[in-house]
Amino acid sequence: MNKSYLKISFVSVLLFCAGCTRPPIYSTEYNLDFEYAKNDSVPMQWIFQNSSATGYVLSLDKQVKQHGEASLRARWQEGPTMTVWGGFQNILPGELIAGKELEISGWVKTRDSVNVCAGYGIFPYNPEKYDPDLFGRIDTVGGVRGMSEWTRHTVRQTIDKDVPYVLIAGFVTGKGTAWFDNIELRIDGVRYEDKAIPAPKTELSDREKKELRRYVYPLRTCESDGGDTQDLDILRQLVGDCKVVGLGENTHGTSEVFKMKDRIIRYLAENCGFDIFALEANMPECYQLNNYTVGGIDNPIRLLIGIYMWPWRTHEMLNMIEWMKAFNASEPRITFTGVDMQNYNGPILQLQTILEKNPSDKNLVEKIKDKLHRIYPRPFQIDGELAEDIDSDLEELKTRIEAKNRPPMQRAWALQNIELLHQFLSQKKDPDWRDRGMADNLLWILRNNPGSKAVVWAHNAHINCLKQVDILHRSMGGFLKKSISDDYRTFGFVGYEGSYTAWKNGLQSFELPKAHPGTLEYVLGQLDEPLFILDLKKMREEDSSCLQWLGNLEFREVGATPEIFYNTQISDMFDYLIFIRNTSASHMIQ
Repeated sequence: MNKSYLKISFVSVLLFCAGCTRPPIYSTEYNLDFEYAKNDSVPMQWIFQNSSATGYVLSLDKQVKQHGEASLRARWQEGPTMTVWGGFQNILPGELIAGKELEISGWVKTRDSVNVCAGYGIFPYNPEKYDPDLFGRIDTVGGVRGMSEWTRHTVRQTIDKDVPYVLIAGFVTGKGTAWFDNIELRIDGVRYEDKAIPAPKTELSDREKKELRRYVYPLRTCESDGGDTQDLDILRQLVGDCKVVGLGENTHGTSEVFKMKDRIIRYLAENCGFDIFALEANMPECYQLNNYTVGGIDNPIRLLIGIYMWPWRTHEMLNMIEWMKAFNASEPRITFTGVDMQNYNGPILQLQTILEKNPSDKNLVEKIKDKLHRIYPRPFQIDGELAEDIDSDLEELKTRIEAKNRPPMQRAWALQNIELLHQFLSQKKDPDWRDRGMADNLLWILRNNPGSKAVVWAHNAHINCLKQVDILHRSMGGFLKKSISDDYRTFGFVGYEGSYTAWKNGLQSFELPKAHPGTLEYVLGQLDEPLFILDLKKMREEDSSCLQWLGNLEFREVGATPEIFYNTQISDMFDYLIFIRNTSASHMIQ
């Protein structure tokens, strides 16, 4: 599941000097005064805390402002589920401020206060020395408390010489409304001048369209309709002899994306020898679904609900599962697996079953289970000390299992379920716990199935192959690329317009607005192809002239909640990109 990025796209602003028109400005480097925006509500360059996690909705406000055209407003709407503060942040590189005094100073106004505190903070960050309480101390840096008119809040900090990044943030806690405006940065007392960024590519020339089309493979349909698959024959060339194919998704709720992935999986299984399907879902629960697809008698809808994650509880997923069952009718030809570990119930149940005839071991599992029931003192925030205590119990259990003679696969599964629990407990100390764990789990599956080839189904944010997606996040695909190199190939997805399913006070359908100028989807839409694969890998190999502007274009992604986030680096993120012009919301099983 992906992180809370809103690095947003563009409004062209014309500057005039001495009667001459300068090139349009996309934004300034940090947009400190919130003057550059994607639309009427979202400023560019800033990273937002997810409103579904904080209870605070952030939006530009052109009525209440201290300077310029707009301020940024944070308004309380509902209770937080994952964190106790709302706000926004930006990233400064270490080479700019390491070993120097950094000052952030900006204006704040508050209203409708219930214990509101709002202001600015400075947070040095080193990805190799993760601090789980980095933002937990945010309310201790001071700020404007209670009801206030426009007030300047200033924070200074001397930055250590070895700090690779510094996050600057605006924050609000409590319940109410806060406005932020007219931020200034000073480095060793000298005001930092925010640099202009030129506008990105908007309209393609005929020459650029011709160049881009060299790397386009049109597709017939997203539907697994049993019709002609000749358009998919290009997959043989694109996939080659690789062992793992990652299929992404730009939302967790787009019907056409799910159908297209289903169609690709069927082709790879029937024609290219791929015999393992791995889903972004809990490993033990997915293997229960595998029992059904290889001939078991059960209710597949009940099993889909049993993997906990609503995005897969769709008719699109059910159709693929029923195809797998038919495909496996004569003999097992494809295995349904999962690689995630967001819930501890499945591993505990498996350990209880495996160790049922060993009372002392089973009692230790019960002890671990009782402690896990108390692991969340607050929603989504585990108790770090209790996690370390459980880790010790798991190591004792591991030692016992390794000391006894067991059938090889039973022993391997017992140890893997212990590893899943270790991964689950590591979330307090490792920001990459899920992506690192999912990569490790897929590699474990491959080690235990030598000669097999796997397709992994997950969000774009997980399957992309960047070593570092951003300073706060490394992806499963990045870990896989490091481990198996060119044996991992990736397909990302983007959509031009339509709708998608997401969770906000229940599952709903949300609009995916038509792509706007300055975005990747807008540019690709000019090729007048409704559905195609873009060969980014070949573009890199041939150093296509399109790469000069392609990687700077922002593209849209949506996670489990409806917020639309923007990302860049598309030319390095994936080997191949699938463009779908018209999309619709996934069809949920009621």
